[in-house]
Amino acid sequence: MGSLTVHVLDSDESPVSGKRVYCNFVGSHLLGFADSHSESYTDEDGVAEFDDIPVGKVEVIVDGDIQVEVSVGSSDHEDVTVTI
Repeated sequence: MGSLTVHVLDSDESPVSGKRVYCNFVGSHLLGFADSHSESYTDEDGVAEFDDIPVGKVEVIVDGDIQVEVSVGSSDHEDVTVTI
C-alpha cells in the first residue's frame, strides 16, 4: 500500500477548497481489493489526502475529468498538483 496527496488549484494557482477528488485504482479488483476507488474533499488549503492506496496506477478525477494518472508503489507517498 502507498499514499497520495492531491493539491487542487484554480487557474490563478490559488487553493480550491471543497472539491471532490475521486481516485480510481486501475486494476485493483484484479488484486483482490473490494473497493476500486476512494474519494475525499479538499480542505481549506486545497489538499485531499488518501492513505492505503493499492499499488499500481491511480486516475485522479476532479470535476468528473481525469486530471492526472500516477503510479503508486509499495510504501510510496506520491504528491500531485492539478489545476482546474
